[in-house]
Amino acid sequence: MYAATSHRTAPLRAVSSRAPVATRRSRVRSALLRRWREAQRAAAMNVPVGTVKRGRA
Repeated sequence: MYAATSHRTAPLRAVSSRAPVATRRSRVRSALLRRWREAQRAAAMNVPVGTVKRGRA
C-alpha cells in the first residue's frame, strides 16, 4: 500500500512545495500592512489602537 514511493523520494517533494523564503522587504511590508489594517479596524470600531485583537483570539 505504501510502497509506491520509496523513503528517498518523499522528502524531495516536501522541500520543493515549501513556500518561498520571505525577504526583509516583504517582511517589513507585511508588518506595515498589518499595523495599518489594525488601525483601520480600531478607527471603525471607535476604540484606541492596540485594544483590537488581530486574527484569532
